[in-house]
Amino acid sequence: MKRNEVLKKLMLQKNLCTADIARLTGIPYTTLKSIFERGVEKSSYSSVCAICEALGITTDQLELLARQTTAEEETRYDTLKIQDFSEEEMQQLKHYIDYLRFLRTCPPDKTC
Repeated sequence: MKRNEVLKKLMLQKNLCTADIARLTGIPYTTLKSIFERGVEKSSYSSVCAICEALGITTDQLELLARQTTAEEETRYDTLKIQDFSEEEMQQLKHYIDYLRFLRTCPPDKTC
């Protein structure tokens, strides 16, 4: 999970909205909105620290939470087995695989 998604999830858990974080941190609402929508990568470190502090975590904990959820998501997909799908879902998967194969042979910039 991306860091901004982790922050949004923590906000929900603590019943906080963007305006609440703006009041707690002194960061403009529009800046926070951008961080929560586009990601923390292009924001200042001090802003990320302030947001984390308002949510009661450190930046190290934010990083761990982001990595942990990503690992959980990857594991969830690694354990899928054919038996997990209905006959209809298997047909949909076959169609999607055919579509992906088509995309490999016909790049988007060409008409096939």
